[in-house]
Amino acid sequence: MRRTASSFVFLVLVLSSVSLAAPVPSQGWPIDRAHSRVTFTVTKWGFAEVEGRFLDFGGNLFYDAAHPERSHVDWRVRIASVETGAPNRDKSLQGPEYFDASKHPEMRFVSDQVRQLRAGQLEVLGRLTIRGRTRPVTVQVALGGIHVVPGEGTFEIFQTEFTVNRHDYGVVGGSVLGPAISRDVHVKIIGAVNH
Repeated sequence: MRRTASSFVFLVLVLSSVSLAAPVPSQGWPIDRAHSRVTFTVTKWGFAEVEGRFLDFGGNLFYDAAHPERSHVDWRVRIASVETGAPNRDKSLQGPEYFDASKHPEMRFVSDQVRQLRAGQLEVLGRLTIRGRTRPVTVQVALGGIHVVPGEGTFEIFQTEFTVNRHDYGVVGGSVLGPAISRDVHVKIIGAVNH
């Protein structure tokens, strides 16, 4: 797996800032799925971009603003929730040539270390597991601040983008279409925590 600067899902990771004034539960805050999304993009035939998303995801995360190194995240994505706008393609992605969802129903990211790079920017080192294979990954997370919405709650926002090589996880595809799809998968996660 490639260290990130900018892949799939996949996944996975994520962190949000928590107000110092607000109490933080020991298990962390659950992700607000209604205001979050996990999307990915691949290139097909070398020129056509194909976009997709995962609808079923969640996890718990904990952030200590005073001591970022104490922060942690456990993030999971259900493979069967993939949606690309083409039902046959979605079914194929869940099959044994790609994610093999019947044997490996989830992708998972678990953090090992969190470092603050600068104000509003974190670096999260962890392990990403896809199709039963676990690889180290480093992602950068931008904190979007705290937003109070009357009648809805207090939201904290994060965003991360990264790239993975799907072949590192055995997501190869068939002999015909597999080679037509880029190995690199670009992942974008925009998430919200509501507390």
